[in-house]
Amino acid sequence: MSESSKLKLNFRNWKVKIVERSKGRMKFQLKLNQEEADAFRNFVNTVKPDNIELEEFIRSIFFRGVQSLEQQITQDLVKHMEEHRQDYEASGFTFDASGNLTGVDEAQASGTVEIVE
Repeated sequence: MSESSKLKLNFRNWKVKIVERSKGRMKFQLKLNQEEADAFRNFVNTVKPDNIELEEFIRSIFFRGVQSLEQQITQDLVKHMEEHRQDYEASGFTFDASGNLTGVDEAQASGTVEIVE
């Protein structure tokens, strides 16, 4: 794949196999088509440090992706809470003067808050 070409990923066609293993372990298998595999090889050859094994590098990519997703979800939740502060306060959540969530008063918590995208 040349440097000027772009890879268009079609996640609907991805084949992912997840196997629950013994001792609480899990195995992921991700099948890539030739274009995706070439792009991944090019990426690995460009950015993977020589002193890191491929398996360790792939794990770090996976967990950094999970961390990034978790941060994005947290940011989205905070934004939602700021935009719907009154609903959350009515449900027992408390905010400081700046609008930052400070906690939830479980004794006063009532009802539910529906989060809709």
